[in-house]
Amino acid sequence: MNRLVVVSVSSALVVGLVTSGVALAGDDGDAVEVFPTDLPPLATVDGVKISGGAYGSSLAPVPGSPDEYFGITDRGPNVDGPDDVKVEPIPDFTPQIGRFRLVDGKAEFLGTIPLRAADGTPYSGRLNSEAGTGETIVDRDGTPLDPDPNGYDPEGLVALPDGSFWISDEYGPFLTHFGPDGHAIERVSPFDGGLPAELAHRTPNQGMEGLTITPDGRTLVGMMQSALQQPDLTAEQDEVTATRIVTYDLVTKATREFVYLLDDPKENGGAVSEITALSDSTFLVDERDGDFGPGAYKKLFTIDLAGATDVQGRDVDGKSIEAHVGAKNTADAARSLADAGIKPVAKDLFLDLDAVITDAGVFNHDKIEGVATRDGGRTLIISNDSDFGIDGVTNDTPPYQLKPKTLPDGTQDDGEFLKIDTTKLDD
Repeated sequence: MNRLVVVSVSSALVVGLVTSGVALAGDDGDAVEVFPTDLPPLATVDGVKISGGAYGSSLAPVPGSPDEYFGITDRGPNVDGPDDVKVEPIPDFTPQIGRFRLVDGKAEFLGTIPLRAADGTPYSGRLNSEAGTGETIVDRDGTPLDPDPNGYDPEGLVALPDGSFWISDEYGPFLTHFGPDGHAIERVSPFDGGLPAELAHRTPNQGMEGLTITPDGRTLVGMMQSALQQPDLTAEQDEVTATRIVTYDLVTKATREFVYLLDDPKENGGAVSEITALSDSTFLVDERDGDFGPGAYKKLFTIDLAGATDVQGRDVDGKSIEAHVGAKNTADAARSLADAGIKPVAKDLFLDLDAVITDAGVFNHDKIEGVATRDGGRTLIISNDSDFGIDGVTNDTPPYQLKPKTLPDGTQDDGEFLKIDTTKLDD
């Protein structure tokens, strides 16, 4: 049934007709529109559905197809269990790319590309045998799952005009080039000198969360989710302001590193979920907490690498940059780095996503992770990581019973896409 909705989006009165998607439109066209995936569940375990629409860990426009986007899953369905174990209810899940067309108020599913090794062996979400995280992963029966050389936890996605992909992950972190069929072509790693070695100090589950490519097609730009857990770090890692951006030249294989200062993570609980290129030096960065709105911390910033200091291999008086900055607030961290001759990337607020979402009354997700744009940020496509619609277990001994992940409105979380026309939003 159609219904008329009147909402205020960033102080602008927006009136729209809502159909199967959610459209909030002014006189000049749609401002905010939601496209649900509505895919069948991967499985139903003791009455709990495991969502099949969890492709929101990252987004990339399909080259040459203006209404189509690639999304990607993370390592697969997993929840926290007792005694610090991770429970994977579908141990043979293969991380995969999904292709969607956003049309007629829904995200039309066009197909999937499972990730595989060069020899065709499917990737898995199990721990990578080269890059341990200290986690123990078990199945629902409590049986430990062995590490896998093809274990991968995808987080960042780049789609190239030749049909191939670059994908970053949280285990290594690794950068892996996949062919159009999902077979691995090459991998770049902090363990073999391809990426800066210090990236191997990523905090478990907080690796290279974002990945993009410059418009000239030459340089990959990856972003760590939060501060590295450096051996000399004494502050609480999740309160450290400094995280890192790494660039990788696809022609020369050269890398550079830059400091990005989070917006007071001790206060806001924020970390990075995505980076998206606007030009060869400017980017959008998604910072978010893990809370539902209203009042959540979910913001997009514009950043500029031009003039920032390359800090690859650099320390400050024998200390890592993370240890030097510690838990200082953003302003104090910037001053401390300036005193050390280090200039972080320039950063300005672009959009308060929580304010837009709250005013619109749609897309109230805790994990806003994918951000894509084709027009320099005027139109944004946003995706959520639904965690496959599950959120923990209800018992302490196997076989583990899953708990559904519910939104504030009481429905089970699922994947969807949010389109924002920023030209229709008032300042």
